[in-house]
Amino acid sequence: MSEPPAAGRLVVVGGGPSGLAAAWKASVEAVRAGASLEIVVLEAEDEVGGKARTEHAADLLIETGPQGFLDDQPVLREMIDACGLSGEVLAPEPAANRRYIYRGGRLRELSRSPLAFARSGLLGPIGLARLAMEPLVRSRQDGDTDGGAGDDESLFDFAARRMGRQAARRLISPVVLGIFAGDARQLSAAAAFPRLVAMERAYGSLFKAMRAGRRRGAPPPGHRTFLQGIQSLPRAVAALPGIEVRCSQRVTAIKRGGRGFTVASSAGDVAADAVVVAADLPAAADLVDGVSASAADELRQIASPPMAVVHTAFDAGAATHIEPAYGFLVARGEGIRMLGCQYETATFRGRGPDGTFLARSLFGGSVDPEAADLGDAQLVDLTLSELRRTAGIDAEPAWTGVARWPHAIPQYAPGHPQRVARIEAALDPIAGFHLAGNALHGVGLSRAIAVGAECGESAARELLN
Repeated sequence: MSEPPAAGRLVVVGGGPSGLAAAWKASVEAVRAGASLEIVVLEAEDEVGGKARTEHAADLLIETGPQGFLDDQPVLREMIDACGLSGEVLAPEPAANRRYIYRGGRLRELSRSPLAFARSGLLGPIGLARLAMEPLVRSRQDGDTDGGAGDDESLFDFAARRMGRQAARRLISPVVLGIFAGDARQLSAAAAFPRLVAMERAYGSLFKAMRAGRRRGAPPPGHRTFLQGIQSLPRAVAALPGIEVRCSQRVTAIKRGGRGFTVASSAGDVAADAVVVAADLPAAADLVDGVSASAADELRQIASPPMAVVHTAFDAGAATHIEPAYGFLVARGEGIRMLGCQYETATFRGRGPDGTFLARSLFGGSVDPEAADLGDAQLVDLTLSELRRTAGIDAEPAWTGVARWPHAIPQYAPGHPQRVARIEAALDPIAGFHLAGNALHGVGLSRAIAVGAECGESAARELLN
């Protein structure tokens, strides 16, 4: 029996996790409708994955982009199942529950035990007393503001209001470095950490919300990866039937014309009935410019500072004094340029040979973009010097590697929710055009996949109905 004629062609720009999620979800919709839909993914690089990039060197598994993902999106679990990767999902080692912050010249454990936390020295007596008062702090509700951009509280101000300035400075600000590589004073609480804002609105207190979650038996989202690395997922999605992936085809422009779009790439023009843009910033802004100059201008206001990821592998004996843990973050003002360090071989099994200690150190971001521009040798020397000072590792590495991301993590500045509303107001009237990726609705891998899937589903339904 021959297939029905294609209902149209969907072109997805960007073969990273978000773009491939859009392509996969569109193919699912086509199968559900019993229809044929041509789905083409155009990827600029020579392989899929975007920043989800796994490399292998010297018997090591190297994650140059995201280390893992949060298991907090049902559509992500659905996609993993569709790819046959459910048996490949890897949970972290128990030791990864231990995390540290480097402050006051030493590593201090961010313990879940109230007594151990109080003894850690992360907060002083005044800071601890103020933190304990969090349930008594009046909540900020929607009626307290007029909804303008000036009312979009920064994450630092949100944390200071709820937990005290000492906790905001010593706890929240370092944690933000590990997620956004950004400054808590320059990030929107509502956009960057919507769950925290929702917890306050629902329960009037973060502590009360956490207690309610424990009473319900609701575990926090788990940190996961794959046995063969994070790039396993985009590679598996690209191999699914119903999706055509064309690598080494950089898209240079998108234009509206007639009832569809013309997608110009390095390999020539491609006609499309619908388009999902899942490119990173600032490239996404340039592509959106072809359909909405106002939306493109708004996207160009979202900074994506550079980052460098330095891997250093040490032989057995160099780090025997280090307690197995996820790693540590560095409070600003310590004279350390490193944002944080992840202990890869202590977090996920299979990252290196037995006895090897693989560290992954992060530099740059909005707090120190110049660090990402240092040469490879300078970055390695800086990493070794700072690992010696922070973690006490005084040995020559057996292997080193440097990965660079010129435009790493979008920074959701105060006013971001209002900017998102303006971008969506400009793009929503353009039938068949969708913006995926992590520029608007969350920088985490799982959230970017959820956004991509939503765009793919919407685009497919438009073409199939």
